[in-house]
Parts: sequence; C-alpha cells; structure tokens
Amino acid sequence: MRKAFSLLELLIAVALAGVMAYTASFYLDTKTISKENIKTQLQSHFNIITSIILQCKEYSNVFPIQSGGTLASDTLLNTLECNTTTPYQLDGGKGSFIPTELSNFTSYKATQNGNEFYFSTTTPINSTNDEALTDLNTTFSSNQYELTYDATTAYLNFYLSR
Repeated sequence: MRKAFSLLELLIAVALAGVMAYTASFYLDTKTISKENIKTQLQSHFNIITSIILQCKEYSNVFPIQSGGTLASDTLLNTLECNTTTPYQLDGGKGSFIPTELSNFTSYKATQNGNEFYFSTTTPINSTNDEALTDLNTTFSSNQYELTYDATTAYLNFYLSR
C-alpha cells in the first residue's frame, strides 16, 4: 500500500510543477529580458569605446587614424591607432581594448568625414537586437545616435563629433 501512495504523491508533485511552469510562462517574458540584456551590453560597449577614442583625442588632439596616417573610413576600430608621439593601437595600447561585437551584430567600425567621427555596427531587422537598438534610440540625442534601415538591416551610427 505504501508504494501506491508514493506514486500518487509523485504524480501530484509532477502535475503541480507542470501547472506552475505553465502559469509562470505567462508572467515571465524572456524576450524582454533578452532585449534588456542586449541593451545594457550595448550601452557598456558604447561607453568603453567612447572613452578609448576620447582618451586618444585628448592625448593626440586628433581622432584615431588608420596606419599610414589616413582618416578612418569604415575601418575596424581595433585596427586604428592613436597618433601620439609614440603611436599605439587602440586594441591593446595604453591598456585600452575594443570590446568584441555582440552576437548577430557586425564588428565595430569607425569613420571620419571632416569634423564628424562616428563608430557603427549593423544587425538584421525584426530581431531582438533591432528592438534593443530602437529602445536605445530614446536614451541618446539625435545628434549622437542615428539608426537607419534598409530592407534587411538596421544601421547604427554613434557620433562622437558632429
């Protein structure tokens, strides 16, 4: 008789766990949690990259450049160098590092057009990453943050100088 009662207890416990999991799924929105996580990581990356670039500008009085002295033009950030007396790479020089891109984003690239300097990344539209970028759009001014789209891709330009 004791074995039958144990099986009945087990059946009730499994049924209650199933009901609790089913109920919790309505209240736990994992997509929103994921979007907030991506948004937080992007903000952290933007802060790190901004501080590295502005530190270089403070040291050399110019934005980072490509090897050979040319202005950045859709150039990977980790290949740029700071034009100080002793030039150093942004990825490793003076203790700096460029964070690696998040999943489903392209590598961070920099461009300088006259007085404008910005770094950029892209992600597919209609994704959690795209939603995170859209949410970030409200955090920054339109002078600093530009989000544009084509048929398949979201393009982010984060301006440090305009």
